[in-house]
Amino acid sequence: MAMRAQSATDRMKRELHRLFDNIRGDLDRIEILTAALSAFSRPVPDYEPRFRHLRQPAMSAYELG
Repeated sequence: MAMRAQSATDRMKRELHRLFDNIRGDLDRIEILTAALSAFSRPVPDYEPRFRHLRQPAMSAYELG
C-alpha cells in the first residue's frame, strides 16, 4: 500500500512539473506576442536616410540614338 501511495505521489509530482513547464512556455509566448502588439500599435516613425547608397546621375535624362 505504501508503495502505491509513493508511486501515485511521484506521478502527481511529475505531472505538476510538466504542467508548470507548459505554463512557463505559454507565458513566454504571451510575453512575446504582447511586445509585438505593443510595437505594431505605434505609428511608423518618419525615415530620412543619412546617406545615399547609389550615386546620383549627373544628367536628369538623355536619349539613346
